[in-house]
Amino acid sequence: MITYVAPLWVGIIVGFIIGAAAEAWGIGNPETLIRLAKWEDRLFVDCILLGVAVSTPVMFGLYALGIGFHWSPKPLYVIGVGLGGILFGIGLAIAGYFPGSTWMALGEGRRDAIYAILGGLVGAAAWTALFQTSAGQWLVNTLNFGSVIIGATHPSGKEYLIPWGNLTPVDLFLISLVYSAIFFTVAYYLPRYKGGTHSCLRGTLKGQMNDVEKAKRLDTAMYLTYGGLPYEEKSIAKKLNEYWAVESNVTRYYMVSVGAIVGLTVVAEMFMHQIFGESTTYSWMAGALFLPNFKYSQIVFKGIGWEPFSDIGTLLGSFFAAVFLTRRFTAFRKNIPPSWEKRFGNNEAIRALGSFGGTALMMFGARMAGGCASGHILSGALQMSISGLEFGVMVMIAMIITAKLVYRG
Repeated sequence: MITYVAPLWVGIIVGFIIGAAAEAWGIGNPETLIRLAKWEDRLFVDCILLGVAVSTPVMFGLYALGIGFHWSPKPLYVIGVGLGGILFGIGLAIAGYFPGSTWMALGEGRRDAIYAILGGLVGAAAWTALFQTSAGQWLVNTLNFGSVIIGATHPSGKEYLIPWGNLTPVDLFLISLVYSAIFFTVAYYLPRYKGGTHSCLRGTLKGQMNDVEKAKRLDTAMYLTYGGLPYEEKSIAKKLNEYWAVESNVTRYYMVSVGAIVGLTVVAEMFMHQIFGESTTYSWMAGALFLPNFKYSQIVFKGIGWEPFSDIGTLLGSFFAAVFLTRRFTAFRKNIPPSWEKRFGNNEAIRALGSFGGTALMMFGARMAGGCASGHILSGALQMSISGLEFGVMVMIAMIITAKLVYRG
């Protein structure tokens, strides 16, 4: 089996690529994720679906050919993962942030990202404190089935999988093809914008937009560029902001390319060192700053990989894209997400509280579940991880219900 271990600093390059690509999508803007929670703009879901559908068969195909990966599906402890997903979804809907997007937002020069990062540290510290109690141990040990994916079990620290029954790596590849087809099918029937008629794949054949989609594209371009840097009429920024990033049909070449780049970058990352995850950095920082002698901190110190490097790369990649490509850099000026402002007004203190509190709750849920949107949903889905699928479903349910209650829409 062919294996490789890259030095930790390579994580900066990986994070840079993903941070720049996601910033171009608009994921660093909290309004994008608030609208996802309101189920008004499903861009993030559509692109995850496409990225996983493209990349999962590639990874399992390479594995069947003898390429070893640094697999790391999160353990399936059903209660803790499910409850963590619920808390994550509630916090995401309130703050408009998940762990990786806080660094993207900081790269875009968003002031409320500072409060989000501080909230993330508090949430990570809270789980560190709870972990060594009887309640914390019950959450991670009850109904714990270990690290399992569809069709196989992963022995901790190994670069191979143990297939169930008489399955082989080729069988896992065939399963991944069916899995990929399911993801494509969901994308096929899911329009990006609420009220839109374009589903991801069907829209490619028609090339038409209804009035709702035209209005959504214009509105999306306005909130993505609000408070940002000026750009010229024939610039790449104009194409990104007014055509590509607001595209209602996410299977146009730009969206597919970005989705494939993100997914295949995660595959390359798993070959080189480890999965892509960004919430562990918060536990590492919280442990080093506040709780160095706690059991969970010791576990994190021992197991930390290139997460801090990839988070630095995510920040730098977002900054690069926001300054030189999309021109969305806001220089930390006042910038309240429109959905938040419509519901709560433009008071910065209230927004700071929402950003801090929502991210704290989101991070607490992420660490309880053992992963976040990057480690559980993106990396987990690529590995066909059962815990990642459970986490993703619970996040979706919780964030949609929360957004209904909080934003009354």
